[in-house]
Amino acid sequence: MKLSLVLLEALFVLVLSQQGCSKTTSEGGFQSGILRQKNYPLLWRIVREGGHRGMAECQQQFQNEIWNCSLANKNVFKQLPIFVKTTLPHATRETAFLHAISAAAITHELTLQCRQNRIPGCKCGKTRRQPKGNIGWQWGGCSDDIKFGEKETRRFIDKLERGGDAARTAFNLHNNEVGRKVVRASLTKECKCHGVTGSCNLKTCWKQLAPFNVVGSELKQKYRAAVRVSFLNNKLHKRDNNRDRRDRLVTRKDKKLVYLDSSPDYCVRNATAGSPGMRGRTCLGDQVSTGECRSLCNSCNLRHRTVEQSKQVKCRCKFVWCCTVKCKLCNVKYSRTTCV
Repeated sequence: MKLSLVLLEALFVLVLSQQGCSKTTSEGGFQSGILRQKNYPLLWRIVREGGHRGMAECQQQFQNEIWNCSLANKNVFKQLPIFVKTTLPHATRETAFLHAISAAAITHELTLQCRQNRIPGCKCGKTRRQPKGNIGWQWGGCSDDIKFGEKETRRFIDKLERGGDAARTAFNLHNNEVGRKVVRASLTKECKCHGVTGSCNLKTCWKQLAPFNVVGSELKQKYRAAVRVSFLNNKLHKRDNNRDRRDRLVTRKDKKLVYLDSSPDYCVRNATAGSPGMRGRTCLGDQVSTGECRSLCNSCNLRHRTVEQSKQVKCRCKFVWCCTVKCKLCNVKYSRTTCV
């Protein structure tokens, strides 16, 4: 595993050096290439942080469902499955979600750290032209540079999709792009008031990323609505059950997740699919109801064992002048249900 990671990093360095040296037609392009090479270790660290953030959000979104974004191989989970291709052998809707949430999280993290001035040479994003008329606000502040996040994510993630299975490459690239589009669509207009005593006669506004859990929720909806496709003539096509109509080509404008293969049975352990199965899975009653936990086991034709437990949590907190918060410890009961 360590050897494969070293080879992967070497591939990234090669890609960066090729890109940095090819843009010598202008001084700005050359300097940009040199800057990217100098920032490579920093960018690679941010890419990995973003990837792990995406996996954590995946687990959060699916924590109480049969497929809960877990992988039987914990080593691969740590190294990130989008980089260890053998762990995602099938182009299912779950694999589609993993690619989309990973690309989205990396885009979000790169854009966020750009705004926080943690990436040398990264500036504020450009905003659209100011609308005409007296609208009471104007563009200002520092908008998130979503273009930077998208560009760097493509450079680190999409560049890996070279050679090999053409169908799988098209599948991965499409779902990566969907993830980035959801991040871009999450940008909202934030404003700050100006004027005498906060009268807000004029507002300065900028574009800012939504919290990543908003992106995760939107991608989960797209997971539910994912479309099965086929790969014909080196293109992805949406399947049409009506024989009188031709399958529609999937283009870059499509915003839906797509999949090629049916999902395996995640109720049972499947080392090939990376599924640990439901037997031995636990569900906590302080997150969802005990009935929901039991239903999770029953849906896989497994029995359940529920144990009542307790834990100490902070409670009856009070603000003490100045400037601390003092809390007491209270015992809280909850249930732990295990599928057996």
